[in-house]
Amino acid sequence: APLPSAMAPPIEVSTGVMKRSIDVGDGDTLEIMPLGAGSEVGRSCHLCTYKGKSVMFDCGVHPGYAGIASLPYFDEVDLSTVDALLVTHFHLDHCAAVPFLVGHTTFKGRILMTHPTKAIFQMLMADFVKLNKTTDAGEAIFGESDLKASMERIEVIDFHQEVDIDGIKVTPYRAGHVLGACMFYIDIGGLRVLYTGDYSRTPDRHLPGADLPPIPPHVVICEATYGVSPHSPREERERRFTDRVHQILNRGGKVLLPVVALGRAQELLLILEDYWVKHPELHGVPIYQASALARRAMTVYQTYINVLNGDMKAAFEEANPFVFRHVNHLAHAGGLDDVGPCVVLATPSMLQSGLSRELFESWCGDPINGVIIADFAVQGTLAREILSDCKSITSRTGGDLPLRMSVDAISFSAHADYPQTQQFLDAMAPAHVVLVHGEAGEMGRLRRALEGKAAADGKKMSVYTPKNCQAVEIKHSGSKVAKVMGVLAEHPPAVGTHVRGLLVQKDFGHMLLAPCDLPAYTKLRTAAVSQRQMVPTSVPLTNIRFALEALFEGIHNVTTLSGDCKGGEG
Repeated sequence: APLPSAMAPPIEVSTGVMKRSIDVGDGDTLEIMPLGAGSEVGRSCHLCTYKGKSVMFDCGVHPGYAGIASLPYFDEVDLSTVDALLVTHFHLDHCAAVPFLVGHTTFKGRILMTHPTKAIFQMLMADFVKLNKTTDAGEAIFGESDLKASMERIEVIDFHQEVDIDGIKVTPYRAGHVLGACMFYIDIGGLRVLYTGDYSRTPDRHLPGADLPPIPPHVVICEATYGVSPHSPREERERRFTDRVHQILNRGGKVLLPVVALGRAQELLLILEDYWVKHPELHGVPIYQASALARRAMTVYQTYINVLNGDMKAAFEEANPFVFRHVNHLAHAGGLDDVGPCVVLATPSMLQSGLSRELFESWCGDPINGVIIADFAVQGTLAREILSDCKSITSRTGGDLPLRMSVDAISFSAHADYPQTQQFLDAMAPAHVVLVHGEAGEMGRLRRALEGKAAADGKKMSVYTPKNCQAVEIKHSGSKVAKVMGVLAEHPPAVGTHVRGLLVQKDFGHMLLAPCDLPAYTKLRTAAVSQRQMVPTSVPLTNIRFALEALFEGIHNVTTLSGDCKGGEG
């Protein structure tokens, strides 16, 4: 067939030395819908749909809510149509709804995460199930059987490994943030989408920074946690942190560090251990890690040395840097009754419940004590409340408690700040950016800053800030490539000549083939259909032949087989 002039969106027919274009109709629409973390921080879950394929990024719970209210808005979509769930890392706001998704919905797709993420996910969710057993039955969103079912469904993937899921090409890249955290890069029919999850381009004491994908994506779904705020340099934050800890200890106080059990806790322990080694006067002051889960999970850090940064790999050649000489394990709050100045790392980081809340309520009335919030404080949590200069807090029993202890915020949360985000997007120059995992005000400011920067640089960038269940629709009219294979590729056509063949589509790939090459390159087969039909008629044969030649090619005469007809041909 002759090759028409290119029209959007074209297929580029590649012979290896030259390309031709075939019109395939109008462009397709990519739909991105946040089911959580749309203009909020918490319950990250985003559905990406294109060309009949559907991918879910992350599936977490909201730390500010309990029970069903903490889940993403699953009821808004048909989960049975989702082809895959890609989980970026093990933090609860990105993964804790996976057992519910598997055990209580119609979701049947594949689930992918990295090796370290799956290992720690199992530990975290087992603790989550035990915690649910001690709370009201109405707040338990899944049980042990759901966790077991989800573990059986989870597949592991390595950084930079490409996996094909029914035509969806999936590749994880390093995200920094926490051990095993990744960004997911997907390709659906030539449309490239990068989901950053939580990421950091700045290396810290134990992790390298996030990768920059080698092939720029068309669309980036990017976290907006810190909006347009910049982080101080890491060395400066570490100095402020250790100085503040030392000041509180010098006045005879106790230091509370509310942390997530895994991730930033290990970073803070490395900082404190190094500081204690350099300050012998502190050797009598204990550091307590009040998390059995964190202690168990250290085996995962020691197993996956290959994903740590170069300094940690070198340190492992001499000794295990995660064996701390000045850190002790604390089983319960009662172990601190007769202890003077000390440092305690306790969970959870938002002070909503657990040991960190218990210690906070015990210590908050004494001005010699101090609490340092080292993570991002989510709206609606006690950690966020005490940063607003309040004078009292409501205890778990409903009473008022005076807040006299010092409160500081020194972030080690390993989320990208504005300079990181702006430089990251500048390097990839995507046409579309969808901001998620950020509060509405911060996201609005970041959107205006990114659009202003792109306009100043002469680039075209559309930035979106959807709310939960608000779909972003993006038209994509990219080029598609059809490879000329087999005998047709032996003699590449000259410009202006015709190419005749069969255009075969497999998933989102196209091939132009001669019929004889179908068995070699596809599962299709060619066949010849012969049909013989006898029709009694009194119409002259010349009239019948004329009518048939108007419908079919290759009409030819054969001698009649019966002498009953009056001779001639038919």
